[in-house]
Amino acid sequence: MKNIKNQKILIDAIDKKLPQTHCQKCGFKSCMPYAKAIVKNNERIDKCEPGGSKVLESLAIIMGQELPEEKNITVDNPPKLVFIDPESCIGCALCLPKCPVDAIVGARGFLHTVLTEECTGCMLCVNPCPVDCIIEIERSEQIPWDFKKASKSRDNYNAKQKRLSKSKANFTQNNISRLKDKLFSTKTNR
Repeated sequence: MKNIKNQKILIDAIDKKLPQTHCQKCGFKSCMPYAKAIVKNNERIDKCEPGGSKVLESLAIIMGQELPEEKNITVDNPPKLVFIDPESCIGCALCLPKCPVDAIVGARGFLHTVLTEECTGCMLCVNPCPVDCIIEIERSEQIPWDFKKASKSRDNYNAKQKRLSKSKANFTQNNISRLKDKLFSTKTNR
């Protein structure tokens, strides 16, 4: 029991140091699964590209490890931003579900835009765009990526995951109800 509690403490400490961009560059769906893999599966601590050397050093301290001699992280590269070109956006909405923190707003058939204060710079929205209207831009000094933004990003990510999970559960329940209706109506009609 004590070991599980210690693992949870380590996982939470690591997750708090990760930048919460949910970019999947580490090979995990978001920052929390990566934190869990570091603690439970001895995953390498040098896979968080947006975190750079500061996060790497923090993770080494938390895990009581030396810095890896050959690091995957060679430069500090803070997360950038994305911009949707309003002249090119066709309102296809393919970018909306890809954003892990709901930083893109718009509706199918209408212009989309990025909430720069919320954008993590994960770039997950870029590839689905069929008209290449989403481009990477530098993050200005007025909106730096910091602990406060990382914490808000974690909250936004968790809120979206909760909403999607609830939506999926409702969808499943509705399908079960329709199936029951069909089965019972078929039996009574025979």
